[in-house]
Amino acid sequence: MSSQLTVIIPTKNRKELLIEVLDRLLSQAYKLEEKVEIIVIDDGSTNDVRTTLEENLLLHCEKGAVHYFYQDAKGPAAARNLGVKKATGEIVLFIGDDILPLEGFLKQHLLAHFDEHPEENIAILGLADIAPEFCDSPFTDWWRRWNFRYHRLLNDGLEPDFSFFFTNNLSLKRSFLLKNGLFDESFQYAAYEDTELSVRLVAKGLKIIFKPEAEAEHYHKIDLQNACKRMITRGRAYDLYRDKTKRLGISRLWTLLGNGPWMAPLLIRALYHFADWLQTRGIISWVYIIVLMYGFQVGRGRKPLIPEIS
Repeated sequence: MSSQLTVIIPTKNRKELLIEVLDRLLSQAYKLEEKVEIIVIDDGSTNDVRTTLEENLLLHCEKGAVHYFYQDAKGPAAARNLGVKKATGEIVLFIGDDILPLEGFLKQHLLAHFDEHPEENIAILGLADIAPEFCDSPFTDWWRRWNFRYHRLLNDGLEPDFSFFFTNNLSLKRSFLLKNGLFDESFQYAAYEDTELSVRLVAKGLKIIFKPEAEAEHYHKIDLQNACKRMITRGRAYDLYRDKTKRLGISRLWTLLGNGPWMAPLLIRALYHFADWLQTRGIISWVYIIVLMYGFQVGRGRKPLIPEIS
């Protein structure tokens, strides 16, 4: 039996939080008239995590509410593609395994597609801001405003363009995806794979509409060290993205600051320690940008790894 909505969740080695995500989704799904299915794609979890997930999901799988698939580690692009191919829903909703849906989350995505925007070329971007308990430092606030830019949509009236194709809370018609292309599986990291697909889909007529009522919390702590690691991952995928799209994947200001003579490892180590001290006290944007851009250049293979961000 086909569904109206399929939720697709790639995961790897994050069992406890994933189970909480699924519990919240299922509690909403069982209250809806519309049929909802949830597809979990395990992208190479270790055997103990895989066993725990299979045991916890068994009852829901027997009811047909959850479908669990395992693949060798191929990355989130391949995982989402497998989910789309296995899905039966008219609408596919991509979220992460650290995205905790708030009340009405599924209903708002369904309402947006079936009542408000039934056109095939519409994608719905929900709100997935960092969970309040992790918004505990000036650096975290700075990062969330730069990285996700929800404040520009909420407060400035900005219309989302291709760069807002955030697959931690985004839904669209499955038929539009199948007609116009899936994720490029040569992107093996969680970086730029969604933006690259967005470039192709927007060229085919996709329009992204922001619906903050479809709200979830991104349950992930961001501090300077894991932000640096995130930038290393982006750096690993950047040249592939640029070659495929002919677009810059980072702002000109960041590019300028990331290519100066101050990008020497010894200077960056000293600057990192200052930024680490600063992150709970205040914001000096150029300090954070230079340190993060060093991580980005490490990912591109242009700078050596230093102990502080390893």
